[in-house]
Amino acid sequence: MYDLIIIGGGVAGMTAAIYAARSGLSTLIIEKGGFGGQAALTAKIENYPSYKEIDGFQLAADIKAQVDALGVESRSADVRGITKENDGFTVATDGASFDGRAVIIANGVRRRELGIEGEEALRGRGISWCAVCDGGFFRKKKVAVIGAGNSALSDAIYLANLCEEVSLIFRREQPTATKSYLDQLKNFDNIRLMPRHIPLAIKGEKRVSALTVKNLDTGEESDLEVNGVFEAIGLIPDNDLFDNVVELDDHGYILTDNEMRTKTPGIFAAGDTRQKSLRQIVTACSDGAQAATSAHEFLKMGQ
Repeated sequence: MYDLIIIGGGVAGMTAAIYAARSGLSTLIIEKGGFGGQAALTAKIENYPSYKEIDGFQLAADIKAQVDALGVESRSADVRGITKENDGFTVATDGASFDGRAVIIANGVRRRELGIEGEEALRGRGISWCAVCDGGFFRKKKVAVIGAGNSALSDAIYLANLCEEVSLIFRREQPTATKSYLDQLKNFDNIRLMPRHIPLAIKGEKRVSALTVKNLDTGEESDLEVNGVFEAIGLIPDNDLFDNVVELDDHGYILTDNEMRTKTPGIFAAGDTRQKSLRQIVTACSDGAQAATSAHEFLKMGQ
């Protein structure tokens, strides 16, 4: 049995692993995809202390190297649930089950989807939720980015360095991104802003060939000839499988106190998965450190 099982290998989970290992806890971290979470999918990070700018994948790799150097055990698996046992908890995955005296849920969030015609049929054939991952496939081609926030503008800027043209489509009058991103848009003449437009359908036979959009002011519908569609319309938690041991808010985020404790003693939550007002790399680090510290205190009291 492990002292601590951490579900999720994003920044919050890996920071928790660092603090847990340094506290002497035997720790297992379970990640179903790539370590680093949303941070690893970010092309350029400019608001993390000590770095003027750093590639998100590199930052994630550096943190993972620190985790490994501390001897934390890592497993690649898809967690299916948590059950309370007399002396701790069992975390079930798609391949095996693991027992721990305490658990930190740091599974992050997943990308929101448009839910429009053609999205499911053309998934993986020109539709992407990660510009950094897939942008290279669209060099010198035309693409569309859906969204108005920081993630959407970051994607558009990244793609503008690769693609012939980037159409940024959003329903509002102006993007909702911060000023730093808005200022960067001025440096690219191949980013076309399309305010007050919404996507209706993604078209193509074997691959994406067009995006149908609607002008909200005129009602006119038209087809944009694009080779790729990048969706950046927000994030949603995926916590229903934990609702037997934690309390969720109306949006599906885990409720915790300031020490990252959930309603179940011995289970903690950290990072984007929990209810909070600011979701940033630096706050994920803070959450992870606090969750591991609280878990250590909980385990000491149970000795």
